[in-house]
Amino acid sequence: MENDKSKKMTNLDWYNLVKDEPYEVVIFDKDGHYDPKKSPEFNDWMKNG
Repeated sequence: MENDKSKKMTNLDWYNLVKDEPYEVVIFDKDGHYDPKKSPEFNDWMKNG
């Protein structure tokens, strides 16, 4: 059996993994809609995946 060298990711590992990802606050209205102009990255993700 091979030696398992997997490790649990630390907070620093996670930070380094996501630090360059876009960050937006998306505000939804009471009907679940958002303003695509205020959240362009989220809108792109919703439309294009």
